[in-house]
Parts: sequence; structure tokens; C-alpha cells
Amino acid sequence: MPASFSLGRRSAIFFVAACGYLLSQFYRSFLTVIADDLMRDLTMGPKEFGALGSAWFFAFSLSQFAVGMALDKYGPRRTIGGMMLFAVAGAFLFATATTHSLAVVAMALIGVGCAPILMGTLYFFAKTEAPARFAALGSVFLACGLIGGLIAATPLAILVDAVGWRSAIRIVAIVTTIVAIANFITFRDPPNEAPPAGGSLFGDILDLLRVPSFWPILVMSFAISGPVFTERSLWVGPFFGQVYGLDLIAKGNAVLALAIAMTFSAILAGPLAGKLDNTKTVVLGGNLLCGITFVLLGLWPQAPLPVALLLMVLVGLFGVTYAVLIAHGRLFMPGHVIGRGITFINFVSIGGTGMTQLGSGIAVEKMIAAGLTPTQTYANLHLAFGALLIVAALIYSLAKAKPGTKAKPDRV
Repeated sequence: MPASFSLGRRSAIFFVAACGYLLSQFYRSFLTVIADDLMRDLTMGPKEFGALGSAWFFAFSLSQFAVGMALDKYGPRRTIGGMMLFAVAGAFLFATATTHSLAVVAMALIGVGCAPILMGTLYFFAKTEAPARFAALGSVFLACGLIGGLIAATPLAILVDAVGWRSAIRIVAIVTTIVAIANFITFRDPPNEAPPAGGSLFGDILDLLRVPSFWPILVMSFAISGPVFTERSLWVGPFFGQVYGLDLIAKGNAVLALAIAMTFSAILAGPLAGKLDNTKTVVLGGNLLCGITFVLLGLWPQAPLPVALLLMVLVGLFGVTYAVLIAHGRLFMPGHVIGRGITFINFVSIGGTGMTQLGSGIAVEKMIAAGLTPTQTYANLHLAFGALLIVAALIYSLAKAKPGTKAKPDRV
């Protein structure tokens, strides 16, 4: 049974957690807007730039094991409020970094600090809300967080243009400090569910891995965020700048358009899954369509600017079904392992995104070194993103929609 919390308390927790997740989305998204400044001031090429973005995701991903254990043992209050202090330290360090190495360390610290926010809040939802509301609440929360992606677009570009990128990040670091304190003060922990006799910390995860239908979910988890968030975090700004010649503010507007589409995707995905009573169909359909749209961007490398913008918006509109995938995986988890279960899925997803970011940076640098034009380079990148999503979606189609159902591909 869900734990008893008043509506006012649940609303307050939702608000402060959403502020934290907004910052998490900002930090995974802001690099693309200041890419030119960073590459100049820190003497970076595309390979180093990709590594800088991936540092956040790798640190975030590796932290999921500690987050899962902390959530099941200590609850979300101390886990979120305490770990966010790493993000505070990382943000101030990033604002003062003078070398690529220091910036990588700073991004890694920020990744550790952001690691518990989404999973801690989903853990709270799973413990305090009816299962039927989990996907919808998760999607709304994800959409609230994606406002951070909107802020890390045109508003950030305007702020950077006014005060410089270092001062802009210092301002965000101060906000992060305030939000970390607010989360610690406001959150309340739901009661823990005792594990069955004979259970172990990692044995429960191994039990999940023994469920055949869980593996296609993990494959989809690996690919679900990588292409979309790598595009959003790293390459949408350089793509429209280098291929279409847009200036800083115009690039910020393009980033903003993608971020708005991603926000709407998150808002719509959960309620749609609830209406269909089928999380799998929403995830499968969304990612197939997102993959196809990436392929279209790759196959039409010299599309007119309005068409390229439209296709980029469609990538965002189809591409944010991650909260629904978490809800799908949640169906296979016993109550005492929810913290570790959902953070394990998140570990796979964020790790996949980190690998996508790192790999994309290496690939872009090699293509430029080989003499490919920016148009050819980004066309190949978009084709690779599309192929990754389509292959993962086809494998995911083999997963069961719900425990006890026959595993077969869904019609989309």
C-alpha cells in the first residue's frame, strides 16, 4: 500500500525535487550553447568536447549503484540532499576551470551530484503512489525537469552574451546550492520494505536479470536517451552553426525548439501510456519514429533550414519516453528492490548516453580530419543515431508488455 502523505507535503516534495531535476537537465544540456567559447578558452577539439560531455554521464551512471543502495537503506531525503553538494562543488569548479582536465573533473562532480534526483523522486512515487499513476507522474516530473533544457538554450545564450560563460555558470552554481538545501529540508522518506529472508544487496539485481523479458528492456534503456540527449547536449548547436551559419542567439533558438519538443514528449508519453494501458507500445513507437526521423536528417543533409528545424523538432517530440520505460521495468520489480532496480535501469541508460557522447566526439573529429565537410559529418552522425535507436527498438519489441504476458512484438 502507498505510504500516507498529505497532498500539501507531496506537492512540496514534487516542487523542490522538480527544481533539482531542472538543474540536472540544465547541466546535461548547457555545453552545446557555449561550445565555441569552451573550445577556444580551454583549447579543445571535437574529441575533447565529446569527452567533456560524457564525463557528466559516466559519473552519473557509475553513481547509480551507490544511489540505489542509499535509497533502499537511507531513503531519498539524505540521498538527494547530500549528494547534490557534489553538484555545487562541480559547478563552481567548472566556472573557474582553465584546462580541459579540470573541466572534466568538474563535470564528473556535477554528474555525481545530479545522480540521485530523478531516481530518488521516482523511488518516492513508487513507494507512495498507486502503480497506475506511476508512469503519468514520472512523465510529468520528467517534463518539469526538461524546463532546464529550455533554460540551457536561448535564455542561457542571452545570459552568456551579457556576462560571459563563467559568470553564467557561477549564477547557476548559487541556485544549485539553494535547491540542494531545499530538498534536504522538504523531503520526507517513505517507510522501507524489508527484503525477504536470504536476500542480498546484489542478489536482488541478479534475480531481475534472470527474467528474460528484462533484457530487452535493458537494451532499450541503453539506447533510449543517447541519440536524443547527445544531440541536445552537444551537437544541435554546432550542427546549425556550422551547416546553416546561425549565430549564437539563433543557435540558442534552435536548441530551444528541440528542448520544447522534448518537454512535450515527456508530458504526453506518460498519459498516453496510461490511456493505452501499455507502456511498451508507447516506448516502442516513440523510439522507432525518433530513429526514422534521425535517418531522414542523415539522408537529406542539405535540407532547407525550415525542414531541418522541423525534423529536429520531431526528433525531440518522439524521443523522450524514458520515464515510461522505467514504468515498464517497474512492473517486474518486487517492492524491496525498487530503489536498486530503477537505478540499475538508469545506470544502463546513462552509461549508454555517456558512451554515445564520447563516441560521437571521436567520430566527429575523425570525420573532420578525413576531410569531410560539416554537412557530411553531421549527416553521418544522424544516420548512426537513427540506426542505434531502430535496432534497439526492434530488440525491445521482444519484451513482455506485462509480467505473465506472452513475449511478442507489439504493433505500432
